[in-house]
Amino acid sequence: MAFLLFDGFQPIDLAGPWQAFTTANEEVGVPVYRLTTMAQKDAVTSADGALKIHVDHGLGAAAALPIDALVVPGGGGVHAACADLQLVDWLRERDQATRRTCSVCTGAFLLAAAGLLNGREVTTHWRSAGRLQRDFPDLRVNDDKIYCESGKYWTTAGVTAGIDLALALIERDHGADISQRVARRLLVYLRRDGDQRQYSQALRIQDRAAAPFRQLIELLQARLDHDWSVDAMADLCNMSRRTFQRKFAENFGMGPIAALNSLRREQAEILASSGRLSGKEVQRHTRSTRGISGTAAAARHRAGGAC
Repeated sequence: MAFLLFDGFQPIDLAGPWQAFTTANEEVGVPVYRLTTMAQKDAVTSADGALKIHVDHGLGAAAALPIDALVVPGGGGVHAACADLQLVDWLRERDQATRRTCSVCTGAFLLAAAGLLNGREVTTHWRSAGRLQRDFPDLRVNDDKIYCESGKYWTTAGVTAGIDLALALIERDHGADISQRVARRLLVYLRRDGDQRQYSQALRIQDRAAAPFRQLIELLQARLDHDWSVDAMADLCNMSRRTFQRKFAENFGMGPIAALNSLRREQAEILASSGRLSGKEVQRHTRSTRGISGTAAAARHRAGGAC
């Protein structure tokens, strides 16, 4: 498994997947992934210029190496890399023999510059999605996915999504048990599949949660299975019911029960898409579907319809 680096690469796009594959080797007990770095020169610098990586192979020496999977990280230097015809030609040629070719974050620009993604659905970090679509109009850019798989090509949203990509590939190669063990070792809070949104509803709500609502939102997220009432939420914020409902709606643009149900639905979708829990188990963990409706209806009845 080769990581193609360039000046201005993003360190976490390399380090995150690298560590996941290294941990997979440890969990399997044999080196099922042989990891290596390559670049045009002996050393490359990170996007901020503060980290220098001495690579294992130059592109000339790498020509003789078999590459099963090629991973291209992103970073601010990717656009200069796209203009390097020697690098682009090398990538296009080596891609012909890979079983997988992957990009992390804006590494998708380099794959696109080599003509590898034409006509395919791809993703990248949401901040760069518009430019990727403009620069390469033949691509179908989806800026609301963690990662996309299109044939042998995998593209990701970037940053921590590189770890999600690695976990997905590990599961594909060695099964869910090994992938889960790697995730636990890395202290990954929740395995995310490719269809999960880059910017979650939970994060949107958290971003807007000023005091005294911040601790409440954190508690709701941690205990979605609890039978929350508006009165209980108001008590936690040391407010009267009416004041709590008014200030909550002013801050979030929705009532407290609507916000709670939004968090529950998103978590239920994530758990259901993992395929590891039954529908009843998902409902038990999140009070989704009928559980959510019942709680919301009861709350609306107590609140006189205010939520």
